[in-house]
Amino acid sequence: MQQEFVSITLPKHELEEFHRGMLFRFAAEGLIRREQGLEEPEYPESLNKLEEILGISEDRAHTMFHEMEDELWDYAWYVYTDEWAWHRAKIETLKELGTKSTSLKRDALDRQIEERYEKNFETYIKEIDMKEESEESEPRKSRESKKK
Repeated sequence: MQQEFVSITLPKHELEEFHRGMLFRFAAEGLIRREQGLEEPEYPESLNKLEEILGISEDRAHTMFHEMEDELWDYAWYVYTDEWAWHRAKIETLKELGTKSTSLKRDALDRQIEERYEKNFETYIKEIDMKEESEESEPRKSRESKKK
């Protein structure tokens, strides 16, 4: 079987971004496989080659991989807490409106949910936040403040 080869020229920071993306993908795949009780994937040879080209040592690559895993877990927690806050705001809004909620247009209902979400975001997060208050480095941002 004949293998095709390609050649590209690009700035080093772009290659570092490719490496980062591939490392994220490998870390995510490993976490998913671990969760499913499957065997860990083998470290891709393409990542080894990129690390060699970029001059990344084996120890640094190992550290980067664990940093990626941590970032993925942080992101998953962020998404979970954000969805929880939205869910809680929706429940409270629908409860408060009662049967009126069925007569509201979807946009109007969503605006009311969003207002409550913004107003009570930190309260909702505290319901599930497992960090000690002393460990909290900075407050989470709501959906609206992320958009700005």
